[in-house]
Amino acid sequence: MSGTLRTTNTYGSPGAISVGKGGAQLDSGMPAVRLGHVDAVGVQHLTPRQAEVLRLLARGWTDAQIADELFLSRRTVHAHLREIFRKLGVSHRSAATRYAIEHGLA
Repeated sequence: MSGTLRTTNTYGSPGAISVGKGGAQLDSGMPAVRLGHVDAVGVQHLTPRQAEVLRLLARGWTDAQIADELFLSRRTVHAHLREIFRKLGVSHRSAATRYAIEHGLA
């Protein structure tokens, strides 16, 4: 599946994000979501709870939904997500979701 999403940047200029088999790219050709350097064993460094949080995140669940499902506070879920992002070398939910999907965690 591929397509183009028309956007407006912070300064009001029109732009586009193209999504295709190779991932999302801005109209400038830069990746829309960058994955940091992640070693092949990155997922093995996640605790079982972090892996579960990542799995639910990859399904599109909000922090509140994850907290309710796992009987955690939202603050604890947020702390797990910060640590997951650090371990995977990503800075956004979408990048963590992409990582989870690519590594069979979703």
